[in-house]
Amino acid sequence: QDSVLEVSCCIVAAADAGSGRSASSSSSRRAANGGGGGGGGGGSVGLAKEKRELAHTATDGDYLDDNAADDADAAPDAYDYDIGVARARFLSELKSTADLIGQLDPDSIDARIFNDAGGEYTGRDMGENPKPASCEPQPELVSLRPENLTTSRYYYFPTCTRVNRCSGCCNTNQLVCEAVTTRKILYKVMIMEYRQGKKDRFSHLELVPTEEHVKCKCLCRVRESHCNELQVYNPNNCRCECTNREDRNRCVQERQLKQWNPDTCRCECLPRTEECTSGSHYDRSACKCLPNDFYALDQQQQTLLEQAPIVRLSRNPAFTRG
Repeated sequence: QDSVLEVSCCIVAAADAGSGRSASSSSSRRAANGGGGGGGGGGSVGLAKEKRELAHTATDGDYLDDNAADDADAAPDAYDYDIGVARARFLSELKSTADLIGQLDPDSIDARIFNDAGGEYTGRDMGENPKPASCEPQPELVSLRPENLTTSRYYYFPTCTRVNRCSGCCNTNQLVCEAVTTRKILYKVMIMEYRQGKKDRFSHLELVPTEEHVKCKCLCRVRESHCNELQVYNPNNCRCECTNREDRNRCVQERQLKQWNPDTCRCECLPRTEECTSGSHYDRSACKCLPNDFYALDQQQQTLLEQAPIVRLSRNPAFTRG
């Protein structure tokens, strides 16, 4: 182990030396920039970087989410990496990177990252800031030709056009970009008769109704109509939540045989790993094989059988084990 650590340290030291970012050089650069009350900008940038890294990095190297949801269904030590519905909706309204920067902690921003102002970023390809694809009406191809048209004698012109339809990012899978205001457009499409060796003939005009999206919004993908009788809708988190938590707790206690289904809010049997012998059957409430006359036994006998260990049988009798 000592030799492995020694080699690793050498590799890290070499990488730091090659890039000019070793721990000692970084410390001296911060001291030079921030010392004596002059040129404090460079020192504050370095400190800001360290503060940002420490604030967002856990001891095990994972990134923490300050807005992790307190979900009773999640493991106690699990992190929820979803930014949440409220913040996702807020981000969907931003039109540029500058809009987001204005909402961030100023100590976490290094201005040189976003402009080629010199310093350690001089000569690098800074790239371009992408324009956010907000949830809004955008031109989309729409067919004006009937799908069930089978004849080749007549054709439509034009066969397609562009109509505004809602599209864009909503920053979380819990939301989807959908239309909240629409209007109907009647397009006049020419129907032509194709005549081989002659000029085509105009047949008639056909009015093709088409829906245009006027206003869009990021809406919950899961709606209240998706919830079953054992669920209540949570509009803030865009999800259906089980109300029968006592059933869930009982199901967890039988995790060797059963599993909780959060979509149906019911306790279900794990995939079968045993084959029932003759004189027994698989009981879906107990999630195990029981004698055919099990329910004719008295309560004490039933309890003994329910607590009996599961016997997994091989298809080959020679390899049957308890």
